[in-house]
Amino acid sequence: MRVVTLGALAFLALFSSLGCSSKMDPKECDKIRGEAFDLLNKAQHCNADADCKQSDWPGCAKPVSGHTLDTIKPMAENYKKGQCEEPTVKCDTPPESYCKQGLCVHRHKGTPEGAGAPAGDIIIK
Repeated sequence: MRVVTLGALAFLALFSSLGCSSKMDPKECDKIRGEAFDLLNKAQHCNADADCKQSDWPGCAKPVSGHTLDTIKPMAENYKKGQCEEPTVKCDTPPESYCKQGLCVHRHKGTPEGAGAPAGDIIIK
């Protein structure tokens, strides 16, 4: 009898927590988004350019490995399904991502040769 009562209470607690709305608690939204940022901010290991992709969530695009992208995808789906409010962020068009020395990075345009060179001779005394 006691097991049935505990089971019934657990069911009722689960049912009442679901409620009529599927909107997630803002703290839970922040937790999911924070965990996704933690994954993005770790080193994104790769073996070839094909291993690197662009993230599309959270925040602005960053170069990520396919493994990280696969891990973040269900997190993003839960975030959207939970009707979490996405902060408005202005993002520039990201450069191409590629694999450089075993890490996924953005390919930034280089500076022209001689740019930033000191004017005149350097004299060491």
